[in-house]
Amino acid sequence: MSYRDYSDQTAQGWDRSILEVLDRTNQATAAELAAALETHPMTIERQCRHLQREGYVRRGVAGTYTLAEEGKRRAESMAAD
Repeated sequence: MSYRDYSDQTAQGWDRSILEVLDRTNQATAAELAAALETHPMTIERQCRHLQREGYVRRGVAGTYTLAEEGKRRAESMAAD
């Protein structure tokens, strides 16, 4: 497995974890997500920016993240898996 493959796989894992937490909590800051996922807030911030560009999350007031409609659909489909 190349570094790129490993990196992509790890990012997908973070994406899934972030979407699952936001599905349960409705909104959270990067610090709250990092605490829930036991990682550094910068890791979460980077992944949330990626998810925002993909249309899965929105960043609101005071830096809180929420699921966008596409993120809600993806979280629902992941829950069905």
